[in-house]
Amino acid sequence: MNKSHFTQLWQWLSIACVLFLATSIISLQGGSEFLGRLFGDKGGNAADNNPAIGYFGAIIGGGLFLVASIALLLHARRYGSQWHSRIPVIWLEGLDTAAWEAKVFQVCILLIFVGMPFAGIVRCMAEAESGDICEQNTRNFYKGSETTLLWAPTAKEGKQMRLRKAGAGEAPCTSGVELFPRSLTPLAFYCLPLAATGMATLAVFFIFSSRKPKSSTASNETT
Repeated sequence: MNKSHFTQLWQWLSIACVLFLATSIISLQGGSEFLGRLFGDKGGNAADNNPAIGYFGAIIGGGLFLVASIALLLHARRYGSQWHSRIPVIWLEGLDTAAWEAKVFQVCILLIFVGMPFAGIVRCMAEAESGDICEQNTRNFYKGSETTLLWAPTAKEGKQMRLRKAGAGEAPCTSGVELFPRSLTPLAFYCLPLAATGMATLAVFFIFSSRKPKSSTASNETT
């Protein structure tokens, strides 16, 4: 892949990540019921499915953020002699990144495509962790304050384990969203965002780290 490929990958994956997480956060704040109707058996109100929105927001957003951060890291390592030229130039073709206003633009792009996804994923994870867990069509209920998705409860009667709104109490376990099996939930819900954050941090480090100039080999002249 060349510089243009990495730029396009980072641009479109980051746009998809930001838009998905922004939609998730808007739904969590009560501004839209779209994702609330997308998740859950009967498409209830968004407020009833906030933990489900947060659950998939962290997983899907984390996956997009991870792949986008890999593209950013490879671009930062291979191209650019100064920090502002190591950030892929998007939307403004031919931008002179050495100009002060271009540097401001590059920093803003970095904040939007790195800072916003990180903040959105953290918000989604916090919302998902607050939700109650229950085993479908049973009397097995677990409060969100007493459980963690890092090691979620397992089914005692072989039914679906579901994540639903906090404070649901002992209401019939029919709402919410089905959790992945215990081993997959921490991998998808925690490891993906953690890997994405680590990759993004490494990319930012390579962007702003000073590069050692290549040592020129002196030619030995014999007379």
